[in-house]
Amino acid sequence: SFEYTNSRINPIAEAALDILARDPFQSICQTAEKCGVSESALYSAFKHSLGYSPNFARQKIICERAIQLLETTDLPIEEISGESGFSSSSYFRKVFRLHTGLTPREVRKKALF
Repeated sequence: SFEYTNSRINPIAEAALDILARDPFQSICQTAEKCGVSESALYSAFKHSLGYSPNFARQKIICERAIQLLETTDLPIEEISGESGFSSSSYFRKVFRLHTGLTPREVRKKALF
């Protein structure tokens, strides 16, 4: 479900996106190791190929999963925040809004109609 800004995506960035989609809770360092490159090489591959960082991609993937929980469960936002790997629900809300343009509550309200 990731949108690529460049049709010629770097193979390292593409592999990392696949790895992060399967397990977004691993560190970027672990992701780089699985791709067989250094962390700085991974950041460079993302920056040049996609225009954003691996951490930004990981946050986007986590937000997509959070949207599913918001739309399909009645779990409290604080619980979804914790399950999404955020240490505070306020930071979760900030990151969520950055990636979706909406608050978690707004996403949940839309799903009810």
